[in-house]
Amino acid sequence: MPTTILLRHRDTFLDDYTKNRYRAAIKAKLGVDLPTAQDEAQDPAAADRLYSGVTRHLRELTRGKEHSLLLKENIAYGFHRNMLAMKPLGVSTSLVGIAVGLFLSETLQFSPFRIHPGKLLSPGAVGGITLFVATAVLISWMYFTEAHLKRIGYVYAERLFESIAGLQSRRARSKATAPAAKSTEV
Repeated sequence: MPTTILLRHRDTFLDDYTKNRYRAAIKAKLGVDLPTAQDEAQDPAAADRLYSGVTRHLRELTRGKEHSLLLKENIAYGFHRNMLAMKPLGVSTSLVGIAVGLFLSETLQFSPFRIHPGKLLSPGAVGGITLFVATAVLISWMYFTEAHLKRIGYVYAERLFESIAGLQSRRARSKATAPAAKSTEV
């Protein structure tokens, strides 16, 4: 996950200054000591488990209206992830739509089998609309790629870590949730 990758010392997506700033904010706000570069090199799997736990904790702390930009990034990531998963089905149905449009415009005939490319110049209303819509939808499916999803995942991860600054420190949260002292007035 990009949230885990960005915290790794061995990853170069972020510059050192930004990465160190995020790591320092996690220490200050969550009270968690993240692995050093040497610790991470010795046991990368353990480091990744800790990074994953920290980001899970951050997601829990950043729910709510005050983190609406983060929510929007999360929604965008989920949408693109789901669309990428549906891409094979979407491309298939678009190709079927193009075939139906070719049939409706009489460009493609089955009995006897013939192709009339000249019919594409005047496909008729139903055939033309079907061809246009199916082709437009097919082209739109090309927008959803692994690389695009990866970029959106990294944007979400950066917004998550940027939201740390707005969180209360661990000490302030524990004071806010401590029970109030009982009054001893008579």
